Amino acid sequence: MKYFIKRLLRTIPIVIGVTLITFSLIYLSPSDPAHMHFHQAGSPATEEMLEQFRHEHHLDEPFFIQYKNWWVSFLKGDLGTSFQDGHPVSKKIMKSAPYTISIAINSMILTLLVSMPLGIYCAYHEQSRLSKLIDVITQVGISIPTFIIGLLLLYLFTSVFHIFRVLPKDSTGVIMPSLTITLGMSFRYIKQIQKIASRELEKDYIKGLRARGVGTVSILFCTVLQSTMVEVITLTAVSFGSLLSGVALIETIFNWPGLGKLLVDAVISKDIPMIQAVVVWLVLAYVLINLLADVLYGIFDARIRLGGDSNEA
Repeated sequence: MKYFIKRLLRTIPIVIGVTLITFSLIYLSPSDPAHMHFHQAGSPATEEMLEQFRHEHHLDEPFFIQYKNWWVSFLKGDLGTSFQDGHPVSKKIMKSAPYTISIAINSMILTLLVSMPLGIYCAYHEQSRLSKLIDVITQVGISIPTFIIGLLLLYLFTSVFHIFRVLPKDSTGVIMPSLTITLGMSFRYIKQIQKIASRELEKDYIKGLRARGVGTVSILFCTVLQSTMVEVITLTAVSFGSLLSGVALIETIFNWPGLGKLLVDAVISKDIPMIQAVVVWLVLAYVLINLLADVLYGIFDARIRLGGDSNEA
């Protein structure tokens, strides 16, 4: 418990630093939130209306006063109201968060289901034709940006094969963004898991298991898989945290109403309360995911659970 409390306390300067940098970039931006608000509303604004908007949202106050006021409100549980439509920021985040989480979970599960068997297979059969074919595909796939994969899938499944609509209105809408992220991540995961498994297969205890007649399937999917889980968990924790913060472009391409699209719209309109709230949410989510990874380390590696080093021989 003390360990987790220390880890949580360490996140405080991280959150402060990230929010301060974000607030500074927004403040130094040449665009005016008041002008952006009335422009998006499609109504002309007089100088008096602009001044009134700035005064109501404390935009006419010095930088550090604005930043302090935001923290005071945040600590009270008040994330403010959106400049775009006047709705509470907390409600908009609660509405969008499940969409992003669903994409992240689906993509992560599919990536592991695809990457772990293929990565272990390629490590065990390095010289096979299938392994070499997978290696070529992954090398090409790694060089393609994820948003390009998304555009290609969008074209194929909507215009060529007509399987999905461009803007699906039902639950099938999660399939395309999840598949896009899964492909983009799987290319990298297969290579990384292959390297991890290859190192494990070269260890002496694996040779001992083979000498005792232990079957290949048992060695690969019991011994090797369990031994590599610590590194896989680390990889997964980092990737999952990145997914929560890095799917903005994918959500925009597929018009998926998640946090990424919400953040992009907020940046375009310079919606300061929304930007700050989404950034804090993503930082906290990233920290909590890494704390969960620490718990899983102890489950899969007894040396960590007992206070040892997983890298000891």
